Amino acid sequence: MVADPRKLAALQRIARLKAERELKKFAAFSAHMAAARQRAEALQAALDQSYRSTAPLNVAAARMANAQAGRAARELQRADQEITRMTPRFEAARKDAAREFGRAEVLLELARRQMHERLKTRF
Repeated sequence: MVADPRKLAALQRIARLKAERELKKFAAFSAHMAAARQRAEALQAALDQSYRSTAPLNVAAARMANAQAGRAARELQRADQEITRMTPRFEAARKDAAREFGRAEVLLELARRQMHERLKTRF
């Protein structure tokens, strides 16, 4: 354990800076992931709507509906693949942010305990 309170405070400041950086990086990644999920949900809703339609169709309208449903299905597949590719990096960023935040909290707690012990021994 670090005996010098100034060194512990310096370590704590460094840990806080790292934690803030990792949390900001995770927040940006999380926003990107949420946007990708919303896009996939919107595409799924559009695809579901095209299949739920009960309006009578002529041959030309049926071809157009089929083409639109095919396009929506391909876009949905690409969106799902993007989410699948991003998920491991998202989880890694979440773990990094949690680790750095935990490290900063541990150093803060150590500083508090050390200060408490110094005050106890002084009085």
